[in-house]
Amino acid sequence: MKKQTIKIYFLFITTLFLSCSENDNLVTTITEDVLPPITQTGANTFGCVINGAVFIPKDKTGYTPPGGGTPRGIEVLGNNSVFVIQARNYINTAIYIYIPEDIPKQTTYIFGESPGVSYGLNSPDYAHIFCIINNKKYLSFEDSGSILFSKVNQTSGLYAGVFTVKLKNKDDENDILEISEGRFDINIATLNN
Repeated sequence: MKKQTIKIYFLFITTLFLSCSENDNLVTTITEDVLPPITQTGANTFGCVINGAVFIPKDKTGYTPPGGGTPRGIEVLGNNSVFVIQARNYINTAIYIYIPEDIPKQTTYIFGESPGVSYGLNSPDYAHIFCIINNKKYLSFEDSGSILFSKVNQTSGLYAGVFTVKLKNKDDENDILEISEGRFDINIATLNN
């Protein structure tokens, strides 16, 4: 009886592993219960659906050298000429949204071809987005999607909107990733509190 139980268990595990594809692994590792609601109140939320799985950024847990601190799941980066939203779960997924203005306008930006960097000396002068999942980089391409900033209040630091995009794997153009139902509601003044 023990040998038969072990054989059945082994067969079950083997079948389970063989039936999983790489995209199945993606879905199971980033799936959450529900997206945050679309709001414009400075709730410091971000979420989207990546190839059918809900992604919500999470703060990193544990000690982070040097000096500790908790890296945040949502951050706004930039300098005097760019605005970058960075969302990560510190497991396998990171999304970077680049707007070539220090203060985004309350308008729709169309994503162009991404160089795969959030900002730097050779940053493009148009909006782009890229995503890293399981160490694979996916880049926006010309007219691959858009982001709407539905609320912008520079005085209070409130930025809210929605986005949708298709991305191509940097190393395999046939590997397309779809991000839908994207939403963010960020208050820079309270984001790190």
